[in-house]
Amino acid sequence: MNRNSAPGLGQWITVSLMVVVSMFLLYKLYQYAGTRTTYPTGLTIGGVDVGGLTEEEARAAVTKQYLDTAVSLFHGENSFDLMPAQAEFTLDFDTMLTGAETERTGQYFWPGFWGYLWGRPYEVDPVPLVASHNRDALRNVLEEIRSVVDLPAQPPQPIPGSMSFQYGSPGTETNVEASFADIEAALYRPTLRQARLVVEPKEPERPNMNLLARLLVNRLQVYEQDTGGMASVFIMDLNTGAEININSSESVSAIDLMKIPIVLETYHSLDQLPTLSQRQLISDTLVVNPEHTSANELLAVIGAEGDAVAGAAQVTAAMQRLGLVNTFIMAPYDAGLPAGQRTPETPANTVEVLRANPSPTMQTTAEDIGTLLSMIYYCATGQGGALPAAFPGQEWQRECLEMLDYMQQNKIGSLLEEGVPTEVNVAHRHGWTGDTHVDAGIVFSPGGDYILVEVLYKPEWLEWEVSAPLMADVSRAAYNYFNLDAPYLNETSAANN
Repeated sequence: MNRNSAPGLGQWITVSLMVVVSMFLLYKLYQYAGTRTTYPTGLTIGGVDVGGLTEEEARAAVTKQYLDTAVSLFHGENSFDLMPAQAEFTLDFDTMLTGAETERTGQYFWPGFWGYLWGRPYEVDPVPLVASHNRDALRNVLEEIRSVVDLPAQPPQPIPGSMSFQYGSPGTETNVEASFADIEAALYRPTLRQARLVVEPKEPERPNMNLLARLLVNRLQVYEQDTGGMASVFIMDLNTGAEININSSESVSAIDLMKIPIVLETYHSLDQLPTLSQRQLISDTLVVNPEHTSANELLAVIGAEGDAVAGAAQVTAAMQRLGLVNTFIMAPYDAGLPAGQRTPETPANTVEVLRANPSPTMQTTAEDIGTLLSMIYYCATGQGGALPAAFPGQEWQRECLEMLDYMQQNKIGSLLEEGVPTEVNVAHRHGWTGDTHVDAGIVFSPGGDYILVEVLYKPEWLEWEVSAPLMADVSRAAYNYFNLDAPYLNETSAANN
């Protein structure tokens, strides 16, 4: 029986398939062997895909993402490009490429080929970014940006020709230190290389008292030029102790201002609480009453055996002990110099020219009275001060509180009071003669407590229509300085401005 030795169709098909598969596998094997000379599929360096790239190509790809691509910095609506070189940003290629080479050569051949054949690359570990930058260099860049785009806060300024202020406006300030985190994170990212600078509002700095002083000096110089007189102003910030002194060392007639030292020495001289009649005298001396009878009676209470002249000398001695060397009273109100005595010489009244024609029997300065008011304030608020130091062993806080309480009852609706809102407490004593008008007090304002002493002098006769509006304007300017966020502008001031 003859057998056919030629292969059949099925055998040819089988052999053909085996040849095709073998050639395919050989081709894939050849391809895979070629990929072994580049980085494995799926490998990243610093988040940049370098699979299938050579070392040089990988270096170029990472360089492009990190060194050639700017970081966009946003400052409000403005944007700036930060090139990595400006921050001295550098890549440690030696370390990163060594890690990549480890991943390339660390694969087993046949498992890697099998994964390649089935489209399932052999798993590799990503190579982390190794880089550095110079924060000082970055800070310099941010400082340059800040100098260009930050808006400085505008401080308050006096309004020329008025007794008011042009209030400041806020600005912006770049917080460089707070901005580093977002910017540095963007530098170390391969994509989304954007960062936002931290921009903070900057409120105007509170001006020092020179601002108020300039405003007042300009206005008071006009008064002096127009009248041939003299304007004296003393202001003290009771929180900081800062002062404004405008002719405040000029000797002036003390008139009603002397009633404050008289009442203070009354408390000092009494060895017990004031009687009802004495309290009435104190009230009449400090509150409104234009008559001087009550003050003269207190001088008699102070002086030995009812001697008002001796009482006046005791008041003067107390002022000297407190360091108020320009303040004295030689005789009761409406009395002349005692026989055989003459006006004491003080630093204030021994200058070449006395500008305010002070009374020969009672003199002071705006600075002395303002300083005395500060002593009373600090004593009343439990802060001690010169009164307890100069006269120890006395219930000064209670007595100072009583004085301020009486002075707050002094309501005239003009002068110093007219420059502040009606709800603000003012403890003051005012007064006038034909050529001199005065007002001195403590203003308890929302923005801080302060002392204001005003003295206006005009030769021969000072008209109320001249002094009252000016003293109110000075008071308003002081109030508005201490309360910049809530200024007081009544109808009169608004019309003038």
